[in-house]
Amino acid sequence: MFLKLFDSVKITKGAKNSIIFDTGTGFLKFIPNALFDMLSDERQNYSLLKKQLDDESLETLEEYLSFILNNNLGVIINSEKELSAFQNKSEFRETPSDIEYLILDIDKVSVFDDNLIEQICDIKIKYLQIRFSEEVVLKNIKELISEIKCFNQSGIHEISVVAKYDDELLEYIKENYHSISNKFLQFILHSSNKDDFYTLDYVHITTIKSTIEIPLSCGLIDLKNINLDRGFYLEAKQYNSCLNKKISIDKEGNIKNCPSMPQSFGNIRDTTLENARNHPEFRKYWNLTKDHIEVCRDCEFRYICTDCRAYTEQTSTSNKGLDISKPLKCGYDPYTGEWEEWSTNVLKQKAIEHYGMQSFIKKYRKIQFVLMNKDRPCNKSLPL
Repeated sequence: MFLKLFDSVKITKGAKNSIIFDTGTGFLKFIPNALFDMLSDERQNYSLLKKQLDDESLETLEEYLSFILNNNLGVIINSEKELSAFQNKSEFRETPSDIEYLILDIDKVSVFDDNLIEQICDIKIKYLQIRFSEEVVLKNIKELISEIKCFNQSGIHEISVVAKYDDELLEYIKENYHSISNKFLQFILHSSNKDDFYTLDYVHITTIKSTIEIPLSCGLIDLKNINLDRGFYLEAKQYNSCLNKKISIDKEGNIKNCPSMPQSFGNIRDTTLENARNHPEFRKYWNLTKDHIEVCRDCEFRYICTDCRAYTEQTSTSNKGLDISKPLKCGYDPYTGEWEEWSTNVLKQKAIEHYGMQSFIKKYRKIQFVLMNKDRPCNKSLPL
């Protein structure tokens, strides 16, 4: 008797706990590391194992198997020949695109001109995010949104817009969504008086009460931001889960891996996106996975959690000169299995000062990590 997990079900081991999750349904639970070890061996013959266990251990094993079967995470296979017939499809599929994601921070609308639009199309960006600073007036935001239709004939799949909430802006989107673009559009309007969500055909509008302070709000690690998408999981095992195939332009026009990172590869006013991506150091973080990051390498969430290289604890550097410190805005300790508020951690204060984030921290609303949601991990695990 063998146990075969479904292809959509993944398991990851941490220092204290392991997790099991289904990329298809969003199911996610903590499991003991002992169960992870058993599930990792697909050739484990449970019929033989049961004969070797005492009564107490046998009862625990039965609980483990019932947990998998009752939650539709796997199936019992009766023979090794039948088990061999199953094919694993757990390899990340590379795409031909060299750059797929562009983040554009806008402080001065003039940067979004015909030249930039042409460059975005030429390097075949698939996902474009435009983030407006508070300095951009509503009139200019509406004007730029109306220009998004320039990408109708491009290869872009999705465009998202982040801006401060305004009643007039919301009504403008609702009234004109059908003529803005033929792409999938996502609008995130922050600093609203309520959390809400609107679906208008291929246009999604999310209003949130939290304030997004660009770019300092980037890099927050918490359970609300974990990504159970199959593609994200497979990519994160091989590449950096934030920077791979990403290019950005900060509000000053500097071309970077991420708008929050210090290194610039030129300015969009005198350097093309093509030249910036061909810089010898542009891809230096692309292959840095969480398996190489201090502390993160021992965390069970490492393949479903994004990795921020812009804001880190500033504690470790690799022999190649890469920052391999734990992300600054993460409050999870994989060695204790507990979350804490990252912004009040005394060990992080030096890094907070390094980034000049003191004023941001004062405005930062403490995050409450809710573990009892059915799609989130719970504090309870199966008996060891």
